[in-house]
Amino acid sequence: MATIKDVAKLAKVSPSTASRAMHDNPAISQKTKSRVWRAMARLHYAPDFNAQGLANKRSNAIGVILPIDQQEIFTNPFFLKVLRGISEACYHAQMMVNLATGSSQAELLKSIDIMVTQGMIKRFIVLYSERDDPILVKLQQLEAQYVIIGKPYRLVNETPYVDNDNILAGSDATQFLVAHGHHDICFVHNDLKKMVQNDRLLGYQRIMMENHFPVKMLALPAQEYPGGRQLVIQYLTQHPEITGFVTVDDMLGLRIQQVLQSSEMVTGRQISIIGFNNSVYSEAAHPALTSVEVFPRRLGHEAAKIAAGLQTHEHLTTKIIVPHQIIERHSVVTM
Repeated sequence: MATIKDVAKLAKVSPSTASRAMHDNPAISQKTKSRVWRAMARLHYAPDFNAQGLANKRSNAIGVILPIDQQEIFTNPFFLKVLRGISEACYHAQMMVNLATGSSQAELLKSIDIMVTQGMIKRFIVLYSERDDPILVKLQQLEAQYVIIGKPYRLVNETPYVDNDNILAGSDATQFLVAHGHHDICFVHNDLKKMVQNDRLLGYQRIMMENHFPVKMLALPAQEYPGGRQLVIQYLTQHPEITGFVTVDDMLGLRIQQVLQSSEMVTGRQISIIGFNNSVYSEAAHPALTSVEVFPRRLGHEAAKIAAGLQTHEHLTTKIIVPHQIIERHSVVTM
């Protein structure tokens, strides 16, 4: 089995330089890093993470805390793209990724407790931001460090996070419909306890109020169920003036689109829809869904890079805002 000395010899660097290159140390040039990584691949070298953890009394792993709603995790492409970005960054930093999951809050709290106390994991990435989240309280009690994907509700200046400017993104999505002649626009959400949905709502409200248009909202359940379809039909029946929807996620937009296409009560109405996350389903829909791309893979990648660099509580708090982009397709028409 190859050793770090073998890698260093093949890459023509010292073992200490090889080690720093493996951990993506910024003091090492990109040219040297590439040479070391090529040597690692050629020799099929894999670092002994367990040995490193025992020596440092700290696991060479990052814990990734998933939302409790597991059905949403594995059906919404957003989370899969975030995890891909995290995995890529951790691979380059030579760190392992451990997932913390649970079907209930109690299960998730227990999972985190085990990871910290038995697995020596002290660095985490939280894939969501919710009001009054006991998960963050647990991490603080365990003196674990964490990065949030999303804007924190509390301790904003003390908490590292990676996010989009979701207020601006909500404004841009709404303005896109307004620019296409829409005045009666409804904002569709499923959980306003989540910071991302609140911020997108604020952006929507800002554009509507600036144009003196009425603010209208529709709450749908996060997952499809028999009553959800009826809620959409009922809302459209009660509000025949509606010509556009801003949905907080593509999945909600696609569900509304399905109702418009299949219900005799609302078929024939020309209603525009813009969603968020630019999922693979958006392009495959008919008509293809206009969506706001938030670059989830980059969100995950940046969060993992921050988490990998968390060494002590004296670190400078890092905040990264990833840009967004409207991907125009065929679900928005000009009035």
